[in-house]
This record gives sequence, C-alpha cells and structure tokens, in this order.
Amino acid sequence: MSSGMTPVEEMVHRILVVEDDKDEAEFLKAFLNENKYTVEIAKDSGQAHVAFSMHLPDFVILDVILPNEVSGFEVCERMKKENPFIPVMMLTAIDMDDARSLASRVGADGYMTKPYDPEELLAQIHIIAEDVWKQRHLGTRPDTGEKVRFNCGECGKRLKVKASHRGRTLNCPRCGQPAVVPLHD
Repeated sequence: MSSGMTPVEEMVHRILVVEDDKDEAEFLKAFLNENKYTVEIAKDSGQAHVAFSMHLPDFVILDVILPNEVSGFEVCERMKKENPFIPVMMLTAIDMDDARSLASRVGADGYMTKPYDPEELLAQIHIIAEDVWKQRHLGTRPDTGEKVRFNCGECGKRLKVKASHRGRTLNCPRCGQPAVVPLHD
C-alpha cells in the first residue's frame, strides 16, 4: 500500500446491494455511485447468489427481509461459507437484539438499522471493510470470546459486544442512537 491509500480505498470498489425495496435500492445505488463505488443490485436471494458467485463483490449490503422465504440471514451464511473475506453488513429495519445476535452468528461483519444516516453508512463500510482486511492480511481474529461492556451515552443502557467491535459505532437497541464501542476498557 505504498500509494498512501487505506485498505478500504484500495480494496472496495464493487458493492453488492441485496434489497427488495425498489426505492431504497435506487437510493443506495445512486448514493454509493456518487461516492465512487460500482453497485450491483439484487432484489432477492436468487439474484444475490448469482451476483455473488459470478461477479464477486468487494462488499455486500444485505437486507434481512427478502422475498421468496429466504432471509438475509440465510443469504449471509451462504456467502460467508463461499468466501469469508467478503465483508457483509446487514442493513435492516429490524432493531432487535436477537436479530443482531443471529446476524453475528451467521457471519455478518456489521449490522445497521433503517432509517440510517448515509454518511454513517459510508463510515461503517470503511470500518467493516478494514476490519475484514485486517483479519485476512494481518491474521487478526476478532472473535476471541472477549466482550466489551459499556453504557449508551444517550439512554445509559448497559451494552455488551464482541471485542472486535471496538471503535465501531453501533445503534443502541433501546434508544436507537449511535453508541461508539470504546477502544480501551
């Protein structure tokens, strides 16, 4: 990386967006195109599988609720089995601890709820892609079982997340406000 570019700038060009809501898909495509990403849209699990297999993306943004009885969780799990080093971020209206936990168990590298701030979406793409890049190229393993405990700055809810989430901004499950996971205890 002698060019001075970050791993994300060097490695993330092509984003696969799996989203069945046409307006949301069009917004994401236009917004990400404006930010210099090439975007492919898949509206269901079948299209997602074909797009992922035929034109391997550098990053996946995946809705949880998809048509045809296959959830985003199942799509994520398949993608991660096929290639664990492609970052996958769930982008969904489902704001529940169980859904976040399931997303983590099936291999999702990030979880963001709708509605969202587009600039925060870009920030999460960078953070998640860099974390996955480090796992692959530096051999860091994020899941040591270690947990980080901290309080939401807005509502005070006690939160517990994987240590691999240090430095990330997550949405508090209680109040929905962004909460930054501390870098140090």
